[in-house]
Amino acid sequence: MIEVRHSVAGAAIAAVDAGLLNRVRKTSIILGLVMAAPLATTFGLMAAAGWLAGIAWSLFNLAALASLVRMVMADKTDRAAITAVSAIKFPLLYGAGFVMLGVLKLPALWWAAGFTWPLFVAVMKSLGRLYLGLDEGTRTARTLNRSR
Repeated sequence: MIEVRHSVAGAAIAAVDAGLLNRVRKTSIILGLVMAAPLATTFGLMAAAGWLAGIAWSLFNLAALASLVRMVMADKTDRAAITAVSAIKFPLLYGAGFVMLGVLKLPALWWAAGFTWPLFVAVMKSLGRLYLGLDEGTRTARTLNRSR
């Protein structure tokens, strides 16, 4: 059962471009900062701060999850390291979320919008790569290119 789980997950991770997370991180930060200026002038500084805090929280969460997945998928799984990363990730990240929303009273709507921004960027980047045929090795890209 464990071998099947590792082979399925390994195939899924191998299908994702290794640089995808880096591209998503860079684009999310740059475009998030660009979009913060009109948000601040239209909806106020708290809305822009909530937007940026949501983006930051989401990117830190994404980085922590990526490191956990890499550790779990490694050939020699180090359970102590996985436990340590999990023990650090959850209290710090969710504590920071509580501080942002509960103590600093950032607008939850704009925080949630910022939180979903990296997901939107990842989906758009993936669809763009698929449409442009940049990942020629995938079956879907080959099918899409044949139909043009």
